[in-house]
Amino acid sequence: MRNNLMLLMTMALALAGVTNAAVHKGEVELEFLGGIAMESSSEGSDQDAILSGETGADLDAWFLTGGISWFRTDNLQLGVSGFGSWMNGSETASIVPDPEDFPEVANVYDVNIDLMVYGIGGKAKWHFGTDKPLIPYIGIQGNWATADIDVDGEAAITVDGEVDPDSVTAISESDSASGILWGPIIGLRIELGETDELLIEYQYHLWAGSISDVLDNGHAIAIGLSHRLN
Repeated sequence: MRNNLMLLMTMALALAGVTNAAVHKGEVELEFLGGIAMESSSEGSDQDAILSGETGADLDAWFLTGGISWFRTDNLQLGVSGFGSWMNGSETASIVPDPEDFPEVANVYDVNIDLMVYGIGGKAKWHFGTDKPLIPYIGIQGNWATADIDVDGEAAITVDGEVDPDSVTAISESDSASGILWGPIIGLRIELGETDELLIEYQYHLWAGSISDVLDNGHAIAIGLSHRLN
């Protein structure tokens, strides 16, 4: 996934030509972006946590987002947007039931985790050098997010590091969580025509609420298009 992120950024920058981008106060804009992300899941310490998706796994993700925004000044853009993201990963977790009484016994879980996360919220972006060929911007986003979580795999009991074959059982659990996705944004606008622009955007993801029990933080790169309506 890390190599995919670098390739996606390189391809996007290669599209940047010497153009004359410009944004102005009062413009209304539609934008659609898609990209890839690397999210870190929280690390569980007991059976209930692991079966809720707290595996400590690194999750690979695809996401799509779209919204509408307004330029309140030549620099400040405010908007509302919705998003959907599809994440998956795997991990092996081990739990010692009672380290003092049973230090040689552990429950081992080989689990796969799949999440579908979707939500709605808003963004604020500040643009620099709006009369330049390329327009960089920084911003922040905040979204209410809901996650559907599916965990499957196998659980077993080990004694002195050896798996008890009679203890192997299949895992199939579902859960849900909700909360806030927020974090900073860094991006670049590249003009494609009089009303259309290419957007290249990096996002740092932070999670709050019950969804933070499952998701910790993440990095994302997106490429998309914007279209000004006026």
